[in-house]
Amino acid sequence: MKKLFTLIISALIISGCSNQQTVTTQPETLKLNWQQHVQNIRSIKDWNASAQVAIKVNEKTQKAKMTWQQSFQNYQISFFGPFGQSGPKLTGNEKSATLTIPKEAPIKGRNTSAILQQRLGWQLPVNNAKYWILGIPAPTSESKVSLQEERLATLVQDGWTINYSKYKQFGRFSLPTKILISRPDLNLLMVVYRWNTEKQISAL
Repeated sequence: MKKLFTLIISALIISGCSNQQTVTTQPETLKLNWQQHVQNIRSIKDWNASAQVAIKVNEKTQKAKMTWQQSFQNYQISFFGPFGQSGPKLTGNEKSATLTIPKEAPIKGRNTSAILQQRLGWQLPVNNAKYWILGIPAPTSESKVSLQEERLATLVQDGWTINYSKYKQFGRFSLPTKILISRPDLNLLMVVYRWNTEKQISAL
């Protein structure tokens, strides 16, 4: 009787295990091809990124922390020095931009690259870079792309070359975490350590 009881219990355990299903889910974005990935990323309207940046100009390298907040066409890019000291802040949209530096009068204009070059000695086409940082080409001009595993490895656009060496999954989005934006006179390395694709700012 004891032996029969043991056999019955064993059979019930085996039966219960066979009815359990192990489901392994994979984020949908990992299955997306390049065109689907681009459409998925373009759906992001509000985001912010925090990064360590190294800017090399004329063999001199400047290092800082950077936060980039984007809300539709409005952006705010802030740089911080050692111990969180406030540095330059660039705010604007596709029509205008303002560069603010502590204890200095703001510099305003339409061309972000010209404003940055005038005061900081380096430039960045922000209206293109807001797409580059997300890992897709800007839709406003022709580009040449090189893909690896359906993600950007290299992008050439408007005289700039952007290399992507690392990506990470953030929710349903595959976003770059190591980006090198360069041209003959400038290398800008960004190592993004935080992405947030939730709504952060409604206007700047």
